[in-house]
Amino acid sequence: MTKPTDHLPMAHVAHNPPILSMPFDPRPSLNAVDEPAADLKGHFNTLYDNRWLIGGITALITLIAVLYALVAKPVYEANLMIHVEEESPNASKNILSEASSLFETKKAAIAEMELLRSRMVVSQAVDNLQLYIEVQPKYFPVVGFWFANQNNGALSNPGLFGYGGYVWGGEKAEVTVFDVPESWLNREFTITARGINRYHFSGGGQRLAFDGTVGQRYRVPTPDGIMEIKVDRLYANPGARFRLKRKSRLGTIQEIQTAMVITEQGKQSGVIEVKLRGENAKRANALLSEIGREYMRQNLARKTEEAEKSLAFLNKQLPILKRQLEQSEDRYNQFRNLHGTVDLREEGRMSLAQATAAKARRMELLQKKTELLARFTEDHPIVAAINRQRKEVDAEIEAIAARIKTLPVLEQDEARLTRDIKVNTDLYTALSNTAQQLRLISVGRVSNVRLIDAPMAPEKPVRPNRPVIVALAVIIGMVIGGAIAFARKALSGGIDAPQQVERMLGSRAVYATIPHSIIQEKLTRRVRGERGPLPLLAEIMPEDPAIESLRSFRSALLFAMPHFKNNVVMLAGPTCGLGKSFVAANFAAVMASSGKRVLLLDADFRNGQLHRYFGVGREQGLSKAINGEIAVEQIIHRGVLDNLDFIPTGPLPPNRSEFLLHPNFGSMLESISPNYDLMLINSPPILSVADALVIGSHAGAVFILTRAGVTTASEINESIKHLNHAGIAPQGVLFNDMATSSLYWRQPEPRREAAHLEYSA
Repeated sequence: MTKPTDHLPMAHVAHNPPILSMPFDPRPSLNAVDEPAADLKGHFNTLYDNRWLIGGITALITLIAVLYALVAKPVYEANLMIHVEEESPNASKNILSEASSLFETKKAAIAEMELLRSRMVVSQAVDNLQLYIEVQPKYFPVVGFWFANQNNGALSNPGLFGYGGYVWGGEKAEVTVFDVPESWLNREFTITARGINRYHFSGGGQRLAFDGTVGQRYRVPTPDGIMEIKVDRLYANPGARFRLKRKSRLGTIQEIQTAMVITEQGKQSGVIEVKLRGENAKRANALLSEIGREYMRQNLARKTEEAEKSLAFLNKQLPILKRQLEQSEDRYNQFRNLHGTVDLREEGRMSLAQATAAKARRMELLQKKTELLARFTEDHPIVAAINRQRKEVDAEIEAIAARIKTLPVLEQDEARLTRDIKVNTDLYTALSNTAQQLRLISVGRVSNVRLIDAPMAPEKPVRPNRPVIVALAVIIGMVIGGAIAFARKALSGGIDAPQQVERMLGSRAVYATIPHSIIQEKLTRRVRGERGPLPLLAEIMPEDPAIESLRSFRSALLFAMPHFKNNVVMLAGPTCGLGKSFVAANFAAVMASSGKRVLLLDADFRNGQLHRYFGVGREQGLSKAINGEIAVEQIIHRGVLDNLDFIPTGPLPPNRSEFLLHPNFGSMLESISPNYDLMLINSPPILSVADALVIGSHAGAVFILTRAGVTTASEINESIKHLNHAGIAPQGVLFNDMATSSLYWRQPEPRREAAHLEYSA
């Protein structure tokens, strides 16, 4: 019965090929309780390991944000506030009316908000300020505007090294007339200052060009129509250029309508706030002020429109009625002067009174009809009713007139003249009173909207908000840097912690966790690019944590070595660049410092560099002994350190994998190993070449070296698979270059029992 993986005997080369389909022990993770915490620690470790990448990305984005904040054009915001009052507020309030108001929507404010944005209001403001004419100094791209703001309004020397006409100061130009053919709209023209109130006009993709004088209006015929231009002011040195553009009037109106932000402050408060942003603070303030004035003027005009129309009609009728009254009085006076005073009989007086009353009613109906016709047509029911009443009054007047005709002729004339005076007097008086009332209404009528806060020129821009931009850039840079760090980690697939290796293999296979040595990094940086000796950390800094972890591995190995078939131990990694030479050289030194006789053999015919740690050459080495060129004793460099001998690679042979299959290699190992307590062999990468498989067949124990953040799970799995196929069961794993800041890192306890590592299908 096969024992579980963790309870197999100490590892050695299998006498028979291992069972390749034998799975790893599918037990739960060894540290299942710590997995969530370990994952969180792993995330922190990833961020720490990539701190320079995150810092660089953050610094780059912050620098870009700072440059943008410095050169970006400032945007100013002007605002005004209007209060819309209810025209007929509910005088009586009770529980029902207050409850119903919760479900009502105040439509007056909504209507006024739309009126504020309407073309009727905006177009008048655009025409008054001539916003469709756009003239700006020609700044150098990106940074020119920033330099101009730093010049405090002073004039500059135009151009860059005398070319381009770029301005760098407070140059200004005012164009009050610029009418172009419709096909020339939105084209860019150029005005170049010539000095002494002279300028040169050109551009727009046209051949048209001429010199002009400030203050004069020019009409220039073109193939597409007449162009008119008038430059009222030009404040610039000769050579300065200005961009001139005639925009579409409708497009300008729509642009302003889109830029306006109109909101109601609070719920059904009737208070409307209008905001408008622009790059020019004075222009934004002037535009919003013009919009506010035009809106208030039109609102008041709309409220008094009915009274003004009625007053205009009455002003036309009053002079006519006054002349009629004067003519009636003149005729009556002539009659009295001619015939003297005539006393009417009672019947005549009654008839006169009735006729006068009827005439007054007719005139009153006529006045009402005139007022109604200002709002309704002849077919309206109210107007028709007035017409019917007037017909009845006319019939009554005719009847009274018929009775009066029966009176004597003299009495009839006096009654007629007296009647005309009275009717005309009453009608003129009534119309005069009505006209006076309408004048009072026109003067005293108050609009239901009032301007609470008038626009004021903003002093500080709302954009760019430099502190916020820089703060957001720092945050965004850190987020992007962290995302790139995690993405790079996910793409590389490197294992960060020894616990991940043990969970993957299902056994306590990690013999040692070797932390990253800052001292070794500094020492290596000093000799980088040189071909001289490499520093040996075990000799320079024996108390370094990396050396301490190798001492822990030494204890575990000494305990397990009696169970190996021989004292030959091979170190191999899945790929190159894992620090195998560093581990082999320093572990050999650590083992020798304990009093054990150690032989370090560099069998890496691909890139063996162990000889540089001990200051010897590689010429007299292993390859010559295998070829039989020299004796084995002659290739051993004795006493490179106390109790440590060393064999370098020798000249690198051409057929390296086949070279290690030579019988002399195995016989040499068998002849030398009895003279030492440990023979440590440095081999090439397992996955790159087959050398490690040949060397491993002679070893009593094989250890796979991995590197934190570099070696992947698939590489470890493939390495075990390759070794198993060669009949080799790896003894364990060495986890190298663990970050000293990593919360995963801990000094492993000495092994009292190890496990074979078999490939899992």
